[in-house]
Amino acid sequence: MAPSLRPPVRRRRARLAWWIGAVVAALFANPPSPLAKGPDKVGTECATATCHANFAKKAHVHGPVAGGECEPCHVQKGAGLHEFKPRPQGGDPICYDCHDRKDQGKVVHGPVSEGGCTDCHDPHASDFEYQLVADGAALCVNCHEDDKTTQKHVHGPVAVGECIACHDPHSSNNEVRLKKPGSEMCLECHEDKKEAMASAAHVHPPVKEKCWSCHSPHGTAYEFQLLDEVPKLCFRCHKDKAKQIENVKTPHGAVTTGKRCVNCHDPHTSEFPKQLKMAPMDLCLSCHDKQVETPSGAIPDMKKWFADHADHHGPIRDKDCSACHDPHGSDNLRILKRAFPPEFYAPFDPQNYALCFGCHSPKLVEDPQTSSLTGFRDGTKNLHYVHVHQQKGRTCRACHEVHASAHPKHIRDSVPFGSWELPIAFEKLDDGGQCAPGCHVPRAYHNDGEQKQTTPAEAGAKKK
Repeated sequence: MAPSLRPPVRRRRARLAWWIGAVVAALFANPPSPLAKGPDKVGTECATATCHANFAKKAHVHGPVAGGECEPCHVQKGAGLHEFKPRPQGGDPICYDCHDRKDQGKVVHGPVSEGGCTDCHDPHASDFEYQLVADGAALCVNCHEDDKTTQKHVHGPVAVGECIACHDPHSSNNEVRLKKPGSEMCLECHEDKKEAMASAAHVHPPVKEKCWSCHSPHGTAYEFQLLDEVPKLCFRCHKDKAKQIENVKTPHGAVTTGKRCVNCHDPHTSEFPKQLKMAPMDLCLSCHDKQVETPSGAIPDMKKWFADHADHHGPIRDKDCSACHDPHGSDNLRILKRAFPPEFYAPFDPQNYALCFGCHSPKLVEDPQTSSLTGFRDGTKNLHYVHVHQQKGRTCRACHEVHASAHPKHIRDSVPFGSWELPIAFEKLDDGGQCAPGCHVPRAYHNDGEQKQTTPAEAGAKKK
C-alpha cells in the first residue's frame, strides 16, 4: 500500500525553509568570529563559545564535527568572512564520501534518490539518534500525511511512531521499502500466525501473499485494522457470494447475523476445506444444538434429533449437511440447494423433486411396475408410483423424515398436515410392511403378492 505523500515541491520548500531558518538563527546567535579567517583556522575554531557553540553539545554529534573536522564537508569561499558551501561531488551527496550508498535497493526513498540526506539528518548535531532532525514518526510526517494515528484502530508500531519497524528509511528490494517481502514482514511479529501457517492444512491465499489485502498496516476505523467491515471486505474477492447472498429468497442466518462470514470461516488458517472453523457437520451443530426460530417456522434441535433417531439419511451419515443445504442461502425452503416440495400434496413434476433426484433415480416414482427399484411394492406394483405419480400426489415428506428417523427407510412417526400431526403407523413385515395413516384404513403390502387390505391382527401374525 503506497503511503500518501505531500507534493515534492512542498517537501523541497520545507527543506529550504529549514536551512534558511538554521542559517539565520546561527548568524544572529553566533556572529562570524574574526578568528576564523583562513584555511588553517577551519575546524579548530568553528565551534567556539561565540560561533556554532551548540554543534558539539547535542546528544548526537556527527563524527567530523565531534573531531573538529569541518574541512571534509565544507570549503572556505574567501579569506574574509567564512562563507561556506557543500563540496561539489558530481551530483552525488557528499555523504557518500564516508557512508555506504543508501540508494541501491529497487525501491528508493524519495529524499535518498534526490540526494537529500539532510532532509532527515542534521549534518552537524541533533538531540535524536542518527542525527535525525525529528524523532520517530514526527520526522516522517514532515512529508507523509499524518492520517495514520487518527484512526480508531491503529497498528502498534504506528501508534508509538516506529515506522522503521517495518520500513527501511533508505531503500529496499520490497514494495514500499518493507524490510521483508509480503506477509513475511507481518510474520516477524505475529509469530502465532506464522506457526499456524506452518502446520495448517489450508491457508487463506491473502495470508500467504499480503496480509494488507485485508488489514491496513497503519490504521482504520475497523477492528483488527480491517480495510472494511465484514462481509463487505470478504465480498471484495468473493463477488459470486456477494451476488448470491444479496439476491437469495432464503438467507442463512449464519451469514446475516453476528460475525457473519467469520461465524463459520477462519480468515487465516484451517484444518478443513473452505477455511471452515470445524468439521462441516460439527460446525452446523454448533448453532443447531437448540431450536431455531425462522420466518418459515421453527427448526428443531438437530443435534438432539440425530441422537434420538438412529436411522440417519445418507448425507447425515456422511456428515455432509451441504449435500442438501446451501450454507450461504438459496431460493428454496430451508436453504435447500434444489427444489423440494414442502407441501403434503402436490402434482407430480420431476422438477419439483430435483433435490431427491440428485441422488435417487426418478424411475423410483416414474415406473408403475418394478421388481427391483424399491421394496415399497406389492408384487411388482410400484407403490411409490401409486402414491406420488398423480395429480394429487403425496410428496416425499408425507412419509419420509429427511434427516433421521426411528424407523427404517427414514419413515416418519407422523407428518404435519395443517394443524394436525397425521400419524403414519408404519410396521415392517417379513415380506413387506403395513401402515395405518390418517389418510386411509390400515393396509399391508407384500413383495411376493397382491396388495390387499389387512387388519392389524393379521399383519401382526406375519411380522418377524
